[in-house]
Amino acid sequence: MRTVKKMSSAATIAVFLLCCFITASTGSQADCDVYAATGSSFTVPLTHVLKDSDNLRWFQDENLIFYRRQKQVITGKNYDVDSTGSLKLTQLTKNKSGRYSPQIHRADGTSAGDLPSVRLCVLDRVQKPTVMMNCTGDKAKVSFTCNVGQNEKVKWFVDGKQVAEKGKTLMRVAKDVVNAHFSCNISNHVSSEISLPVKQDCYKPVFPETIFGISIWVLVSGGTGIVLMLILIVIIYIIKLRRKKHVRLNDERELYLQWSNQEQEQPDYYEHRYQQELPGNTRNMAENSNSPSNIPKPGICTHCGLKKDDLK
Repeated sequence: MRTVKKMSSAATIAVFLLCCFITASTGSQADCDVYAATGSSFTVPLTHVLKDSDNLRWFQDENLIFYRRQKQVITGKNYDVDSTGSLKLTQLTKNKSGRYSPQIHRADGTSAGDLPSVRLCVLDRVQKPTVMMNCTGDKAKVSFTCNVGQNEKVKWFVDGKQVAEKGKTLMRVAKDVVNAHFSCNISNHVSSEISLPVKQDCYKPVFPETIFGISIWVLVSGGTGIVLMLILIVIIYIIKLRRKKHVRLNDERELYLQWSNQEQEQPDYYEHRYQQELPGNTRNMAENSNSPSNIPKPGICTHCGLKKDDLK
């Protein structure tokens, strides 16, 4: 009986210590006034106007880290403070987290009073996360899991748009997110990083919904529009070609009618001209070069390739 009581007492103490540890670890960051990343620098401001005759002390929690009596540095280095007496912290590490408090005493030994202190928390920058994709047993659903560290917040993005879910795991129906890209963003008080996008491979449709990243429906609709445009261009071209041919035929008809009228007005001349065009009359043709020799023989349009019967 006594052994059982000792075991129960030990278990109670262990649970109490664990609760205290959890409370201290979560509350340590909740009580911070300022956050800084490891490796960075931070200056703790001094709100009091410092005089050369004043004695300045800086404490990290209960530890004295800097002491200057008037102008002589007793603890620390001259470059630990600036010209205003503010404390300069460089190359921060986690062991530099704590409450920084100044104390000032005048030359007569009187205190300048309680001065504002700052609780500093030094945190590591978050690492670039990765997203793990897993399928359910029947591959109907897919889960995306983001590797998140302690005290890090997570945000989910689908195709670049933030979604409401905040947990480290995101569940979706596979066929509803066939081509969607999932990425997670993790952050703390000093930095943030986003993962590379990941697609599901649990559900594969029979027909592809995209070709070269373009929706197949866009390609189909676009192809239909292109075909209609080509048909319209061909129709317009044919209409213009027929009009052009019709105009050319009208011009040839008018030209032939003009020659036909001239033939009726000067029949003797045409007969004489026809005789000159026979073989052996080249001299006579040269002598009559200034006459209207370009008028064709009756019944033939030498320039347009039409016969007289074609115009009837």
